[in-house]
Amino acid sequence: MARKKKWPVVYKPDPEAWMTTFADLVSLMLTFFILLVSMSTLDQTGLQDISTYFQKAVSVLNAGERTEINLIPPSELQRAVTPRELMLAMRQNSHVVLQNSTLEHKVKGVIVKDRLYLRINDAVMFDEGSAELKPENIKALRRIASMLAVSPGKIQVNGHSDTHFKYILDSRYQDPWSLTLARAASVLRILEEEGVSSSRLSLAGYGPSRPVSTDATPFGRSRNRRVEIVLYK
Repeated sequence: MARKKKWPVVYKPDPEAWMTTFADLVSLMLTFFILLVSMSTLDQTGLQDISTYFQKAVSVLNAGERTEINLIPPSELQRAVTPRELMLAMRQNSHVVLQNSTLEHKVKGVIVKDRLYLRINDAVMFDEGSAELKPENIKALRRIASMLAVSPGKIQVNGHSDTHFKYILDSRYQDPWSLTLARAASVLRILEEEGVSSSRLSLAGYGPSRPVSTDATPFGRSRNRRVEIVLYK
């Protein structure tokens, strides 16, 4: 027969019981501070991209059964999004229209102060010392032009070089400004041919005056030699 406990039952205090609660508290505080640090280091553009994907108004691509890309008319697009959201949507569009083309993964979209810069390395588009577009890339460039033709805003085409510019002896361009201006004009002509209004277009040849990287390394110089298609309101 089991022995009955005396009432009231007296429990002996456990001097280490507080450690369980304290360990839980420390774990929660550690998790909280890790979340704070991770949120503080997130890229602002990345956050904008994530939020944009969940906004129906920014989805400027209509789904279809075939591979054709249909864009919302510019009047509807302007009412649907803010300038910042518009640039994010257009950058996404540029990646889509260049799929399976010679310029896929070779056009970098950068957003700076509500302006979209579509940067293309000059070695991709031109031979050394030349302002003639490589024939294999013209078709891909026309895809971008068709997209920009139905987008709102102004468009400027800029040519850039590095400080180590050396012209070829038989080239018509004996300084970086004239060559970069001619290259920008070659790209601008494609945009105009695809229906971009001339009133929206402008161009500039900046030579080596606006680098985006160092000229001390070959990689940096290759980044500075570029053509930019700038979309802005």
